[in-house]
Amino acid sequence: MTSFTKRMILTSVFLAFFAPVAYSATAPAKEPQKAVAISSPTEIVAKVNGKNITKDHLEIAVNSLLPIMTYHNTVNTDKLKDIEKKAIENIINNELIYKAAKDAKLDDVNQKDIDAEVKKLKKQLPKGDTLEKVLKRSSMTMADLRDDFKKDIVVKKMAKVKGEEIKKKSEESVNEAFMKDYYQKNLNKFKEPEQIRLRSILIKADPSGGQRAWNDSLKKAQEISKKAKAGEDFAKLAETNSQDPFAKKGGDMGWAHKGSLFPEIDTAAGKMKVGEVSDPIMTIYGYHIIKFEENKPTVQKKFEDLNQKSLEKELEQKEYKRLWDEWIKGLRASAQIEILKPDLK
Repeated sequence: MTSFTKRMILTSVFLAFFAPVAYSATAPAKEPQKAVAISSPTEIVAKVNGKNITKDHLEIAVNSLLPIMTYHNTVNTDKLKDIEKKAIENIINNELIYKAAKDAKLDDVNQKDIDAEVKKLKKQLPKGDTLEKVLKRSSMTMADLRDDFKKDIVVKKMAKVKGEEIKKKSEESVNEAFMKDYYQKNLNKFKEPEQIRLRSILIKADPSGGQRAWNDSLKKAQEISKKAKAGEDFAKLAETNSQDPFAKKGGDMGWAHKGSLFPEIDTAAGKMKVGEVSDPIMTIYGYHIIKFEENKPTVQKKFEDLNQKSLEKELEQKEYKRLWDEWIKGLRASAQIEILKPDLK
């Protein structure tokens, strides 16, 4: 194998010692699992500018993503396919970045930097093992390893150089005119949503009391709702009867965006007018009675009222990502890429 990702195969030697971070597609949950193994490791799954990407490349790339993308959960077949696609994308992109570095004559590496990587790797070896033994088991030579470390360093250096260039471009692009244009094209994003202010009374139903407890809760809620609708002071009724944290404030729930309340309460409030009192509304806690106090309609924020620094930072990040993706897309467009494994397309 000639790809710089070959060094990752060496990492697989250690998976047996770090089993908790790699997970299979079929093993039961909450048990230490072995790394995902892909049969026929020498089978070619893709080609990048004539270089072969084999199944063992893919296997190690997949296992390197598993802890990040699964948060230590088991991986079903569909999820594994998604991870494989991401893994092959990473392999291809890194190959192309390395080529871009060579074309830009940024592939010189200080041998001391490679020595440092080799030294670091030796410290990670399990007790009693040696780098020579590991290389032999991995069908690698020290020259192979050093070459792969060199390619790794080159890719990181190229990514850093390009990243700094793109960062500068994104910062230069995002000026006031850029932000105003974005604002005009995304007005909905800069709207203050409708807000409502409710008062509530909760009559709890003891979950262990069965249907009788729910019936009693409903009966009491109906009586309170009737009193409130007849004109009794809702705030005083809340202070006297409510069993939620808002009772001491006369049931005042404060301002809330529509959609931020219990779905049952939100739905009921959406059908009410200011000043109206609801019938009892059932939730998991019992029965609520609400009074619609007031509302604030949706308001379009003015550009001048926005947090300019926050918007500038957000747009610089968006522009950075766009320019980076555009660069990678350009590298891929000028490369010969063949995906030979149908599931990876």
